[in-house]
Amino acid sequence: MKTVIYWFSGTGNSLAVAKELAKQCGDAELVSMAKVVRNPPPSAERIGLVFPVYGWGPPSLVGRFVEKLNAKPDAYIFSVITYAGSPGGTLLVLQGILQKRGLDLAAGWGVKMPENYPPFGGAPAPEKQQAINSAASEKIRQITTELQQSPHGQYEPSAAVWRMLSRIVYPLFCKNVPRADRSFRADEKCNGCGICAKVCPVKDIEMIDGKPKWLGHCEQCYACFHWCPQQAVQYGRSAKQHRYHHPVVELSDFF
Repeated sequence: MKTVIYWFSGTGNSLAVAKELAKQCGDAELVSMAKVVRNPPPSAERIGLVFPVYGWGPPSLVGRFVEKLNAKPDAYIFSVITYAGSPGGTLLVLQGILQKRGLDLAAGWGVKMPENYPPFGGAPAPEKQQAINSAASEKIRQITTELQQSPHGQYEPSAAVWRMLSRIVYPLFCKNVPRADRSFRADEKCNGCGICAKVCPVKDIEMIDGKPKWLGHCEQCYACFHWCPQQAVQYGRSAKQHRYHHPVVELSDFF
């Protein structure tokens, strides 16, 4: 049975998970949600949704994609989410979006990955990144083993307090996130290479006179921040923060 795995990622955490799932599933195709969000193609009988947790819910782009997901009512749909702190009620939010489409989330898992959110201090030191990613690799192996059985009704548990916070925080996050790019800037290290514009999944960056300008429809994925080869993209007081991208992911994966 063919599997289509749709992914969304900024620093590569979720893409690394999607790649490993595709490898283990055998007959699997990887598709970027950002590339097909406006017109999702016809999907397979088995569908995977892999993405990070933003504001204790799915990224706004993921929500828009799922609302248009081209799938049959009996499709087997699973999800693997990546997070740094808590997954919150993300899987429940996803299930609610799917149910409005007459679809069902059969199973869902979470994988803890290195933090990479600049407003919360950014990524940890490289040695800690490596330790977290090693533990994540073991969790992904566990998920792929369980997924071979096509479980139904299996969801990664989340504490009630985090699920409650999801209901409060997530709608506010989605409302305010597009204009959050006002805190981005390029410092004197910028050489006008344009990688920030190329890696942005929603084309929120335009190069003007060799410098990036953010256009006000951001997803807060921070791909521009972490993939800048000069570390010239800043967000608030971020100049001393570690930059991060998953070690098995290349910049070319996003182009």
